[in-house]
Amino acid sequence: MDLGTEKADRIVNVGSAANLYSLYSTAVTLMGHKARKAALGITFLEKGSCALRDCSKTAKQLLEIKAILGNHVPIEAVWDIEHPNILPPWDGHLSPDITNCADLYTTSEGEPLIEELLSLLKFADSTKQNVVVLG
Repeated sequence: MDLGTEKADRIVNVGSAANLYSLYSTAVTLMGHKARKAALGITFLEKGSCALRDCSKTAKQLLEIKAILGNHVPIEAVWDIEHPNILPPWDGHLSPDITNCADLYTTSEGEPLIEELLSLLKFADSTKQNVVVLG
């Protein structure tokens, strides 16, 4: 699944849609009531899109989400918030280098997903574009 700017001059391949949905599920679950204070960031993780007017604020909230996820071990990650008993595909197969939920998620190229999403939001803001799901 690709997220990118409207002109597709910056694209992030988030892997499968399920990967992004798991990041959303984990953020909502682990943040609890704090998720309301990061509503734009949470919505971005859920939908994969962000209006230009919200890119800067969404990036700041995504940093807050990253900080909170950084305080939780990978075993606390949630694959699907609607089906919390489903085990994630990485269950029992994680590298010991992955020590928290913020570092758990990567792009299809192996880059840290949250960092790539932050970069995308900042690029979209600087080039005056919306972030959209490209496919």
